[in-house]
Amino acid sequence: MRQQQEIWRQEHLGAGTLPTMADQVPSTGVRAFGEWLTEHDTPAEGRVVDIGMGKGRNAIYFAELGYEVYGIEYIAEAIEVAKKLADQRGVSNRLTVQEADIDAPWNFPDNYFDIAIDSFATVDVETKTGREVCRDEMLRTLKVGGLALVLVCSNEDEWEKEMISSNPGPELNSTLWPETGKFQKDYDEAELREFYKDFEVVELQTIKKQVEKLGRSGVGTNFWMVLRKASA
Repeated sequence: MRQQQEIWRQEHLGAGTLPTMADQVPSTGVRAFGEWLTEHDTPAEGRVVDIGMGKGRNAIYFAELGYEVYGIEYIAEAIEVAKKLADQRGVSNRLTVQEADIDAPWNFPDNYFDIAIDSFATVDVETKTGREVCRDEMLRTLKVGGLALVLVCSNEDEWEKEMISSNPGPELNSTLWPETGKFQKDYDEAELREFYKDFEVVELQTIKKQVEKLGRSGVGTNFWMVLRKASA
């Protein structure tokens, strides 16, 4: 994961191919999840883990809603930005950050979190084994009945479909982005459901929207999925 870590470090230090990484507002998918929780009468309380927190925009959004948020991130420069932003927004007392890999065992006890957020974080873990570790840690640390939001890119996404053909990665439905060599794992619906089969799928939507990526506009296609940890 060291090669991918350096790629992401460079992404965080500059605009790179993802200018939205400079945003200080939550992603649209995470904001939609916050609204979904309200619509389903979920009280804004308890612990949230933001997996692959980045510069903290999603973590800070949940802290502002009133949750106690824990971010896991391995890029030190991104963590510093997140801490400064949390201080500016007055929520530093509700944000705890662990500088750690998401694809290694987490330093949290069993049944600790009420909510987990994976906003396009695990798609960048370049081995299936690593993604399985992260998934299993999410399951282990969620309370029974706890909810998880998972956002991933569809293999039908305009750019990803092209790159799966022209710049394939080492796995089915994976790519190596041109110029940077950044790994990305995409999914079809059946594969996504199979990967998270130990959870209850509460809701799964295919989201299409106009986006700008790799220097052009087009239609992005993502999966927006809410999972629940069921009782044993």
